[in-house]
Amino acid sequence: MVGLMKRALPWIVAAVALIGFGASFSELQRVRARFGEVTSHKFHDHAEVREFIIRAALAETRQPIVVIGDSVAEMAPLPRQICGRSVINAGVGGMTIREAKRLAARAIGERGAFMVALAIGANDAGSQTARQDFAELIEAVKPLSARPLVAISTAPDAQTSQQIGEAASGVLFVDPLLPPGSKMPDGIHFTAAAYSAWVPALEAAIAKLCG
Repeated sequence: MVGLMKRALPWIVAAVALIGFGASFSELQRVRARFGEVTSHKFHDHAEVREFIIRAALAETRQPIVVIGDSVAEMAPLPRQICGRSVINAGVGGMTIREAKRLAARAIGERGAFMVALAIGANDAGSQTARQDFAELIEAVKPLSARPLVAISTAPDAQTSQQIGEAASGVLFVDPLLPPGSKMPDGIHFTAAAYSAWVPALEAAIAKLCG
């Protein structure tokens, strides 16, 4: 009997270990899935909050200048007014060119704007459809802006910026020369030095079309 138990013991230990591993793996998968849900939920909440803020600002402002963009625009220290018109920062972190098209229709569509500036591209790096997407964005936004549009790329790579610039044919496209050290370690977001050149270039372009 003792011999039988000795022979069976390794199999029992192995079975227990296998059951434990299976339970741990299942729990790990559950935690990973939950983490993904929470991460997605946080981003979703940010976009919803930003859209609410943008809508509220538009509701309180008559014929503003609206800068639609991604996190580069959202973080930009834009002036409160240009040409005597209130400036609304409609930047939303994580937003793509296609999402900007939908946001413009929802947020500006009902009221319109004095002028719309498009500052986007950071989340479209490497996209093969950036040119087409930006061209469609321009056509969607034109009817919402009383004045001609202004466009400026926030894409971190030259290829995507070029696509955006080509799509902006017929629109005042700004391509400011940024100083050295203009990007944060992630290679996407701007430093204060970059904004010191980027914001005045965008402001000057908007002011040029105010009249």
